[in-house]
Amino acid sequence: MDPAQGDSEDETVEPPNSTVDDWLGQQAARDDEEVDALLEETGGDVAEAERRFPERSHEDRPDRLPTEDRRT
Repeated sequence: MDPAQGDSEDETVEPPNSTVDDWLGQQAARDDEEVDALLEETGGDVAEAERRFPERSHEDRPDRLPTEDRRT
């Protein structure tokens, strides 16, 4: 079996030139910026910032997924 294809048919292994890690790192960095902004907007109220975070995070936002993964 080709090592680039993984150990099983269901396993996805990214090629060496993949940008997936870069993209995920960028999303995490944007979420960090959102946390900082929310804490500033809420005057440091952590509970309120946590309540607002899901609507601003990249998680489960179809418009923020890579083009091939967008849901309509």
